[in-house]
Amino acid sequence: MNSRAAFRQFTLFAAFGLANTAVYYGVYASLNIWMPYLAAHVVGYAVSITGSFLLNSYVTVRTRPTWRAFVRYPLSGAANVVGGGILLHLAVSRLGMDENLSAIAAGVLVTPLSFLLARWALTPGTTATPRSEPQPPQPPQRSQEQVRGAAPNE
Repeated sequence: MNSRAAFRQFTLFAAFGLANTAVYYGVYASLNIWMPYLAAHVVGYAVSITGSFLLNSYVTVRTRPTWRAFVRYPLSGAANVVGGGILLHLAVSRLGMDENLSAIAAGVLVTPLSFLLARWALTPGTTATPRSEPQPPQPPQRSQEQVRGAAPNE
């Protein structure tokens, strides 16, 4: 993959991540009015991760989604939470940075790792089936009868 395509994918992944956050919060805040907050959190997360998976499959890496990829995809989110949490903790406790600014910085710094894991989950090597690559035209196949009945100079 060339660097231009990788940059395009990363940019789309980051944009979908921002949209995914908004979807999560919208679902969470809407459901939290009439259901317990943890239940609203689970539903919001499920809706947002499913949407993120489909967008990143079809648009970012241009591949058909599979169940295997769907199961692996949340690993990128887990890396984001764990890696971001570690960076947040270090920035606040060791560097004395502001908690709010540190949270944003940690999120930005961990996004490339999250992107690499998401791309790995969605395109596991040669088993990926790209949607956008055109297939070369195949020459018409001749049937057995056409081959047997062909003139000698053909």
